[in-house]
Amino acid sequence: MQTNSDTIVESNPKKTGTLIAVFELVPRPNKRDALIEALRYVEEHVRMKPECLSCGVFVGADNTSHILYVEQWESAKGLDAHVQSGLYLRILQAMELASEAPKISFHEVSRTRSMEFIEQLRNRR
Repeated sequence: MQTNSDTIVESNPKKTGTLIAVFELVPRPNKRDALIEALRYVEEHVRMKPECLSCGVFVGADNTSHILYVEQWESAKGLDAHVQSGLYLRILQAMELASEAPKISFHEVSRTRSMEFIEQLRNRR
């Protein structure tokens, strides 16, 4: 591993190729429960797909209006097949329950670091 004053460069970073899809939605008034129910239905079925690493629906502990839906895929092939599936229509339909355009992002993860990264940065002081 090489270090300088600004960054830590790993000589052997873990390559993952993981893809993460993130949807941030704000439901229309009186549609929050329906939106959560629709996304949880998808979550339950997406988790069974072989290339799905994880999937979740997240709501704030303070019951704020924002709802976060996240999927993590092993490969682009798995995500592509999912987006083209009938199940994905449920996500698109759930978006219609939002009061504003959802924020959607797809992240291609090229490497993953763990606790060692935190330790390295914390020990640099």
